[in-house]
Amino acid sequence: MNKPPEDPRVLSEDNALEETDRLPDIPLRLPGTLPSDMPAPPGSSRPMSASSEASDETGAVSADDDAASYEPEPRLPDDEPTSKLPKPAIEAAVELTAEEESVRLRHTPARPRTHRPRRPLHEARAGMGCLVAIFYAAFILGVSMILSSYIILFTNEVFAFVKPDVTTVIEITDTDTFSTISRKLQSAGLIRYSALFDLYLNVAKPNVTFEPGRYEVSAKLDYPAMARALYKSAAARETVRVTIPEGYTSVQIAAVLDAKNVCTQDSFWAAVENGSYDFDFLADSGTGRTRLEGFLFPDTYEFYLNDNAEEVVGKFLSNFDGKFDDLRADAAASGYSFRELVIIASMIEREAYFDEERPVIASVIFNRLGNLDFPYLQIDATVAYILGRAPTNADLNISDPYNTYVNEGLPPGPISNPGLKSLRAAVFPATSEYYYYVARRDRSHIFSRTAEEHAAAVAEVRG
Repeated sequence: MNKPPEDPRVLSEDNALEETDRLPDIPLRLPGTLPSDMPAPPGSSRPMSASSEASDETGAVSADDDAASYEPEPRLPDDEPTSKLPKPAIEAAVELTAEEESVRLRHTPARPRTHRPRRPLHEARAGMGCLVAIFYAAFILGVSMILSSYIILFTNEVFAFVKPDVTTVIEITDTDTFSTISRKLQSAGLIRYSALFDLYLNVAKPNVTFEPGRYEVSAKLDYPAMARALYKSAAARETVRVTIPEGYTSVQIAAVLDAKNVCTQDSFWAAVENGSYDFDFLADSGTGRTRLEGFLFPDTYEFYLNDNAEEVVGKFLSNFDGKFDDLRADAAASGYSFRELVIIASMIEREAYFDEERPVIASVIFNRLGNLDFPYLQIDATVAYILGRAPTNADLNISDPYNTYVNEGLPPGPISNPGLKSLRAAVFPATSEYYYYVARRDRSHIFSRTAEEHAAAVAEVRG
């Protein structure tokens, strides 16, 4: 196949700039006119008219002559070298003809293409590799930190490097397994992870048999020592069950604990007077042996023989805190302080025998406290607290801060340790108009509104 002839009008990018240096200056002229110094194109049959010649001399051409003599300007031949075009400079021209414009455009150099340099492939791969390496290093570091924290946590759990100083009794039965024993230890606060201790027993002590019984275990023991404390029956410690009735005083409680070999009275009083207990209701408590009166909650307890007296007292206080918890909001809205309500409850506990009378006795106390005509409560139980026995008529005038026959208002502190029913009666007293009451022989009471009614009730009881 023959190669087509190269078109001289198409310039390559290599010689575009060189060709533009030879580009003729194309003069601008009015449509339909030819430059005066431009000869007719070769092969043209159009003669120069007289008017055209005249125009060269005079510089003016009439419209009729121009219209009659005008012929379309012939196209420049393709093979005509552009370097032979004339280069006159006609400054007054206003626009180019279409043929002249095409000539100019053909000789205008093409704008060189700009290419954004491409990033070498090996550089892109290197950047991606660095990014992957960074993510991989971060992942390895994160996993290492997580594993390290778990290792530290489990190591401390197994070897008891940092554990609370807690000691408690764990009871093991015939049906207990490694799993149930582990859960008991976790519930008692001796370990944190029952599954980990269960795993330890199955791996390190698979053939151990735990004997039923009660075992004293400390949280400061590591796993091997804790396991030994559980399967050695010599670690068991004997306990005793003690019941404290409602209304007992601190003196009576001390005697019961001593008689049951829980702790001596001296150690008990030392714990009462000097023990450190973190309970908000003790913020305004007194000093000496009456410091905790009213807050040693009466209940049934299980203590060790020869127990620590401060731990024994702490159990009483913790029990009180839990029992009174449901009454706190109503107590705060009663208009009386927490300690005042406990003092009133302690008097109710010593005065009432039947549960249904507790709110009524509470109403008598509150009625007298709210009436200036009754400055004295005149509660016999306050005098009995002073004496440690039932008072006589002569005892009612003794001088003592707790004697409500000679001192106005409430006594300085509780006179007993009340139970939950008396505490509720102090928070929710009955509504009544009673200001007096007297006990019958069966320990029930007659309630009266006036002094005359009360005198008649006393005569009835004693008659």
